[in-house]
Amino acid sequence: MELIKDIGAFAGLAAFLGLAVLAMLSFAQGRDLRRLREWAGSAPERDSERKETTSASAAERAEELRRLEEARTSEQEAAGLREERRRRREAGQPELTRSERLRETFKGSRSRLGEPRYLAALFAVFVIAAGGAAYLVTQGSDDAGGKGGSAGSNGSSAKVRPSDIEVTVLNGTAVPGLAATYGDMVEGRGFELGAVTNSATSFVDSVVMFEPGKAREAHRVADALQISQVRAMTSDIASVSGGAPVSVIVGEDNATTAG
Repeated sequence: MELIKDIGAFAGLAAFLGLAVLAMLSFAQGRDLRRLREWAGSAPERDSERKETTSASAAERAEELRRLEEARTSEQEAAGLREERRRRREAGQPELTRSERLRETFKGSRSRLGEPRYLAALFAVFVIAAGGAAYLVTQGSDDAGGKGGSAGSNGSSAKVRPSDIEVTVLNGTAVPGLAATYGDMVEGRGFELGAVTNSATSFVDSVVMFEPGKAREAHRVADALQISQVRAMTSDIASVSGGAPVSVIVGEDNATTAG
């Protein structure tokens, strides 16, 4: 009986130890299963990360290969160009063709256009060109107004006072006293009378001539004297006008006025 009791005690102790070991094994197995499930659940994310990493690496490699190919192509083109220039030199020809020189010049000019001094020069040229164009337009309008007669001059000449306009009267005919008669008419209409003399040449039609910039004044005088022709002053008329900006040359069409 004592032996049975001892064996039973040992068996109970062994069973207890076996249960403890079994519990530990069961706990470890559960932990491993949980880790396996977590790993299996995160597998798609890792696969996506690997794909992204692989794609980025492939793109970088492709870009690097492209740059290497461009560099190789540029080097080959430069070598070919050097060889072609060497061949031209040996043949006694210019190294660059006309089109190549134009391209080189254009490239150099385009690179310099961004510099401040060239921008300032371009701005100055633009301002000068704009000023010149405005001056030409203004002078052209004055000349056009002078050649077009006195029909369109009433609006502009109304701003000019007669007493501010000096007028020379020239006799362009062989009729004596014609210049004096028109001189009286000029004074009678309020203009300042300048020299009264004869012109060196004969005129068939009466005309009012003006110095540059005095087209309005000339139209005012032409309207007052009922003379239809108005134009820029010639050098021979200016030489006998005594510096007056407007000259009236009486022609054969008004020769009867003296009578």
